[in-house]
Amino acid sequence: MTKTHRVILIDPELRLVTELEDEATLDHIHKLVGAETLSHFGLATFEDGHKDFGWVDDGGLSRGLPINAFLLPRAKDPIAGKCLIVGANERGETADCGIPVALLRQDVTWLGKILPEVVWDHTAQGSRAIVTYSRVKA
Repeated sequence: MTKTHRVILIDPELRLVTELEDEATLDHIHKLVGAETLSHFGLATFEDGHKDFGWVDDGGLSRGLPINAFLLPRAKDPIAGKCLIVGANERGETADCGIPVALLRQDVTWLGKILPEVVWDHTAQGSRAIVTYSRVKA
């Protein structure tokens, strides 16, 4: 029997935040996000050591193509394409995500279709991406 976990899929094209039960394996994350390469970011850390991560298309912003996107209050850049929220326990093993779906529904700001541009700022301390975007008119 395959173990499933509570995950949340944010789809900016459909403007939906949906709670799912899924295996949350890397293969499944690729399929749900719809991307060949993935990137992830920390979204929440809980007192018991549990963490929630957002998984996204690694090239969603850097391809420079129009894409549906959204903002989250704690993210400085737009999130391009679908995002899957997956939890991890204190040992780093896949677990149910802890963020309430109602909170995400309240916090998401839909951007519609954007045209992102990524410029890299290289310094002695390292490199960072600077993301700007314009909204694509329908």
